[in-house]
Amino acid sequence: MKRLVTLLLAAGLVLGASLGAQAADIKASGLWQHRVSWADRNFEKGNHDDNFRAASRFRTQIDVIASENLKGVVFFEIGHQNWGYTSQGASLGTDGKEVKVRYSYVDWVVPNTDARVRVGLQKYTLPNFTGIGSPILDADAPGISIHNQFTPNVGTNLFWLRAANDNDPDRAVNNAHDAMDFAGLSVPLTFDGVKVTPWGMFGVIGRDSFKGGNFDLGTIATQGLLPLKATAAIVADSDDTHGQAWYGGIAADITYFDPFRIAFDAAYGSIDLGTSRLDGHSFDVKRAGWYAALTGEYKFGWGTPGLLFWYASGDDDNPYNGSERLPSIDPDVYVTSYGFDGTNYGGAAQTLGYGISGTWAIMARLKDVSFVEDLSHVLRVVYYQGTNDKEMVRKGMIDNPQDTQASMIYLTTGDRAVEVNLDTEYKVYKDLSLYLELGYIRLDMDEDLWRKAGYEAEKNNLKCTLSLGYRF
Repeated sequence: MKRLVTLLLAAGLVLGASLGAQAADIKASGLWQHRVSWADRNFEKGNHDDNFRAASRFRTQIDVIASENLKGVVFFEIGHQNWGYTSQGASLGTDGKEVKVRYSYVDWVVPNTDARVRVGLQKYTLPNFTGIGSPILDADAPGISIHNQFTPNVGTNLFWLRAANDNDPDRAVNNAHDAMDFAGLSVPLTFDGVKVTPWGMFGVIGRDSFKGGNFDLGTIATQGLLPLKATAAIVADSDDTHGQAWYGGIAADITYFDPFRIAFDAAYGSIDLGTSRLDGHSFDVKRAGWYAALTGEYKFGWGTPGLLFWYASGDDDNPYNGSERLPSIDPDVYVTSYGFDGTNYGGAAQTLGYGISGTWAIMARLKDVSFVEDLSHVLRVVYYQGTNDKEMVRKGMIDNPQDTQASMIYLTTGDRAVEVNLDTEYKVYKDLSLYLELGYIRLDMDEDLWRKAGYEAEKNNLKCTLSLGYRF
């Protein structure tokens, strides 16, 4: 009996050691944020938006790591939960259903190669170095990406993403062409003090793919990919069952002359979905345009001053020949903390939009300024002006410039704005920070032009946000 017990114990120890050797390491990281804010979030005079809001959100990423060659990642989001919203579980009683999956992928290395493959829900961002973000694609989507480092200086990133499929509510009664797919390649080149990344992307877009609820496709992608007035129904009536999209660009970052740094981003894109009808006219469902951005900055011991300039093409005076604005899939521009997504609490106001199409701008920035330990500041001053022709408004193609805000507020050559940010971070602990963000936007629209369209803007707009962030 003793011999049997000894054998069982030994077998248990061996099995336990085997299981332990196969066990994965679990790593969790994330962010808790809480925010109170007062802001003008809508430029239209007489709007009834709430100025005061309070909100919370939680983000956590769990890495299940088997080895340096294999891991799985899942990323959960709770919120935004605007305080008082019953549907978001943030009113009296809480208990709302607000848990979402952002990422869920397996990351693995192909045996006996340097190729790393990622399969599942993941983040896609087109190359950029200027600090604007990507005005074309910076979003989460399902798909496959492959990275390979051929030499210390040359790598490749190949990807495919499925943006939409099977969302047409009428697909059961018609032959739906409702898939939207993109594939791309970037080639990161790294040398001493210089990074250059040329890239290209191609897409196939079904004419029915704008129907249904494709990750807010009715707002972000529709406004970014299509010309004005091109609704899902108009696209579905196109003479082409599928359209083509293609992009080409380059991004460069030069730190060779450190502490002086210069960066450059540029891209051209075209979306052609055939020909449809609008107001009795032949209507090209096409959008093609470009942008270029340049950043220069110099790092001192007390802070980093810099200048940023961008130019993005705008619509011409013909409303039926398509759009000349840069087409975007799902952009995320974080150049400022009021008009765009550069806030310490995502989407705290973001009144100008997600992209930069149809505008040019110049910004003076002073960042990383610190005179007191654990206290730092960022100051930005930006001038914006539109590049879209006024005839698009006069001919009734748009009557509210904020109708395209998911892409970028629509500014004509007669419209301009000035934005000022002063953002402060105080590190309470190593992983806990308090943020105070102050913003002002002076919006000067062509009053005669937009008044005839039925729109009148508030000239002076303010924001004040206080948020708490705990990273772990």
